[in-house]
Amino acid sequence: MIDRQPRCFVVAMIALVVWGALVGGCASGRASPRPKPDMFGPQHPPVQMQLNIGMPFDTDGNGFPDTVQAVAYMFPDSNLSKLPVRVEGSFEFVMFKTNGELMANWVFPPEQVKATGRLLPAGPGYPMFLRLAQGMDVMVPTNMEVRAEFTSEAGQKIRGMGGTVRWGG
Repeated sequence: MIDRQPRCFVVAMIALVVWGALVGGCASGRASPRPKPDMFGPQHPPVQMQLNIGMPFDTDGNGFPDTVQAVAYMFPDSNLSKLPVRVEGSFEFVMFKTNGELMANWVFPPEQVKATGRLLPAGPGYPMFLRLAQGMDVMVPTNMEVRAEFTSEAGQKIRGMGGTVRWGG
């Protein structure tokens, strides 16, 4: 007597593969490629900044956070576009203690800003890492405010507030 069970299994698997190919659909012709967004193409001039500040983290292994990522998005007049635009210029970030004392500042020149520009899910953005100088990270838990100012190549200044970040251990 011949065992028919393995042959039935093979036939069932072939039928399943054929059915999957038919149900999956077939493409005919060529799909037209989507145009890539050009973050360095012509844009409207920026008039406002959205500054997002992440959670600080420890990069030197001493147990105290010393670095935070800031992402700046620059926006034109909302009547022209609601999407962020690419920019050419420099960023300066400052961090203040709650009593108004300046804790740190960072300057990103135009060539560095251009190199950090990325096409992010929200559109063109500028992610930058703000790192405290060696030893400045050792502190009791302290809230600090991060702000930024963008200066275009034409000299236009745009300010953004990122919010409060908790430092220390």
